[in-house]
Parts: sequence; structure tokens; C-alpha cells
Amino acid sequence: CEWFIDRFRVCVDRMDIADATELANRRGKRRKNDRNDARDIAERLAQGECPLGWNADESLAQFRKLGRHWHCLSRTMSRAKHSMRSILLAANIAGPKLNGASAQKWLLAHGYLLKEVQRESFSNFLDIISLLERQRECWKRKIIAANRRPEFAVLVQLLQSVPGIAEIWACIIAAEIGNFARFPNADTLQFWAGLTPNNQESAGRTQSGHITKAGNATLRWALGKAAVTLCGSDARQEVIRQRLIRRIGKPKANVAMARRLLGILFAMARDGTTYQGQQPTGRERWANQARLRKHRKETAMTCPLDFQARSLVDVWWNTNDVNSRRNTPA
Repeated sequence: CEWFIDRFRVCVDRMDIADATELANRRGKRRKNDRNDARDIAERLAQGECPLGWNADESLAQFRKLGRHWHCLSRTMSRAKHSMRSILLAANIAGPKLNGASAQKWLLAHGYLLKEVQRESFSNFLDIISLLERQRECWKRKIIAANRRPEFAVLVQLLQSVPGIAEIWACIIAAEIGNFARFPNADTLQFWAGLTPNNQESAGRTQSGHITKAGNATLRWALGKAAVTLCGSDARQEVIRQRLIRRIGKPKANVAMARRLLGILFAMARDGTTYQGQQPTGRERWANQARLRKHRKETAMTCPLDFQARSLVDVWWNTNDVNSRRNTPA
């Protein structure tokens, strides 16, 4: 219906969207077709009883497309990497880290370990990943520029106060949810996002099933990624996650943490307060050290002579420091 909204929005003073889920609940079981649905909506509109959904404005709709396209690029890259990993496993080869630079170096140095067809397939997937990395880098700059727009900047900055939510996740969450004030409570927001369990009732017994997945998949994907990252930065959230893992398993625990994170974000937006967490865990300190090592390695690749000079200085400094400690009396 996007083309319909774009074409006729300027022709009318007001345009509403019916809430299909609530209509189905009120309608009950009957034969469903376009004619019956149109008659039912017209009758409910005439009586003032038609449940209406939320229609995003033009700027927010374009903001949403940024995050959804990023999700599409990420899924395509994940599929390409899975195919490359399958090729390596079929040849019983550990292989490199599957990004553009590392995989390209490995293919040039150790491509002879693969057969001709496997090598060509690996090279094709590598071209796809290199292209996607360039596209994602360009798209990331567009997302950062959109996050700085006045109508989104305040909410994006509030979301970024949560460890694990950076530019990409903040863009997706802010664009998909929009105005948090349209939800009366956190439970309604979690149900709208499709993160609540689908309970089955029969003969007075209630059985909790899988999540409903009623909302947008991109929002659930971003919340899941951000929740796992948050657990590595907040000791309290990690304790809760580990307790859930022991009880219900890792996949369900991650979904539960995503639902919990959405409730936290709702409270932050409602009260206008930033995130207040506990001290970082050992995982976060280890991750910071890993990022520092990665930055040094990338610097060595771009400026090898300068990196070697600084490395020699570090070795000389550490050697002198050790010798001075040895010569110092206890």
C-alpha cells in the first residue's frame, strides 16, 4: 500500500490505516476475501468502531528504509559467508576470517588447497562480500547523517546512552518505533514488536509458545543484537542472561533479553533519562583490548614502516623497563 499512500496523501486531508490484527480479533471466524473485508471496514468506519493503526509520516518512512536496507545487506553478507564457510569445511580447511581483506590474502596465498571449482566459487563469494562491505560503508554514512537530523537527534542520542546501541541500532530502533508516547505501557510496545510469547489456552490450561513475530523483523533483529552486546557491558544484565540460559537455553534467553531491553528503552523514552548500568565486566575489558589490537594491526597494514618503528621503540622501552626492575634492589 506504499504506492497508494504516496499517490493519494496529497489529495486528502487525512489518511488512516486500519489495524488488521484488531480487525481480525473483532471479526471472528468467517470467510475472508477482499469484498467481505471492504464491507466490514466500511461498516465499522460508518459506526466509528474501526480500529486504526499508526501511519508514519514521509520523513520517518524514509528513515525506516535506511535501517531496513542495512538489514537486507547484512543478511546477504551472512549468507555469502555461510557459503564460504561451507566450502572450507568441505575441504577440511580452517580458513581465514571471512572479511574482504583477510579472505583475499588467504585466497592468494593458500588458494591452491582448494579444487578448481571450489576456488572459483570461493572467489565469487569473496567478490560479493567485498562489494557489500563497500555498500555498507556508504550506507553507514547515510545513516549517521540521518541520525543528526533535528527530528531524530534527541531520541537517537537517548538510545545511544545504552552500551551496545550505536548509530546503526539507534537508527533502526528510533525509525521502527517512532513516537514512544503512542504506547500506554511497555507491555503494549513489546506485543507490537512481536516479542511476547503466543499463549495457547485449552481446557483451562495455558501453554506458552514461540513469540508472535507480529511486528517488524528488522526491529527484533536490532534489539537482539543490541541486547547481547549490552550483556557484555552491564554485569547485572549478564547475570540475568546467564540465569535464563541455564533455565531455557541460549536462543530463548537472547529473545527474552531483547524483550527486556525494549522495556528499558520505553522507560528511558517515557522519563527522558539516560541508561544507568553497572560496572563493565571482564568481557568488555577484553573486547576493548581486542579492538585496540585490531586497530594496531590495521595501522600496520596501512603504514608498515611507521608501525615497525613504533614497535621497535616499544620493545626497547619494555626491555629497559625490565632491566631497571631487575637492577632495583628489593
